[in-house]
Amino acid sequence: MSESDINLTHPNGNSTTVPVSEMMDYLVGGWSPSEEQPEDPQIYGSDVDATDAVDRDIANYVADHNKENICKMLSNVAILNAAVTRLGDLQTADELASGVTSHVNGEGFSAAYARTGRRLWQWVTGKDAKSGEPRWEKKCLSHPRATAAFQRQTRNYDFNTASELAQHVCAFHWRQLAFILESGFEGSILEKADKRNRSEFKPTQWFDITGATVVQVKGGGTQLLWDSRKIWLPTSQIKNLAGSLKVPRWLAEKNDMV
Repeated sequence: MSESDINLTHPNGNSTTVPVSEMMDYLVGGWSPSEEQPEDPQIYGSDVDATDAVDRDIANYVADHNKENICKMLSNVAILNAAVTRLGDLQTADELASGVTSHVNGEGFSAAYARTGRRLWQWVTGKDAKSGEPRWEKKCLSHPRATAAFQRQTRNYDFNTASELAQHVCAFHWRQLAFILESGFEGSILEKADKRNRSEFKPTQWFDITGATVVQVKGGGTQLLWDSRKIWLPTSQIKNLAGSLKVPRWLAEKNDMV
């Protein structure tokens, strides 16, 4: 019997051996392969070790699952701020300075997003990419001025906001952002509005000029005779408070009336 033969049995109890090429004709006639068969790898093939394939399937499932979760986390702007910061921090100093990804090391922004990523990084860190030193206030990607600052990039990618642009860039680099899935990770909470230097409110101090003689009123000014001197003061600054004429103390000091 050659290695290309197969054992067949018939319901009536008969058995035979036929070439594999003729097997189909016998199967149609009611024959079926018997339990005992010759060792023929051409018919049945050898056992296949599927371990590698299974491992690849598991790895691909885990990767897809992580990518989905990471992209969902990026909808939190504090985490998005942190993701942009990490990617920019992974750039080499010369890459940040030039805005070009020149090292193929799998870290930081890819060449396709080098300049856009650098600008996003400067926005959230407040650092100058060329020097690496702090230069501006750190600002959140949802800051009211962010979208205007990235108007050209958002328009080119057909996005509406700087946050959408940053999510797109970070999603492309999701493999470097597994740290945002760590339990308790909160991201970077940054300023969402400009800080204003508001001086502490100080009530106006008034200086009494009762007794001064009004010489003339012309235009928006009033000329007073004060201690043998004629002084022009803005009419709008002269107030009648509780029956007394007064001007702000800073104005009296400016005109040497104190």
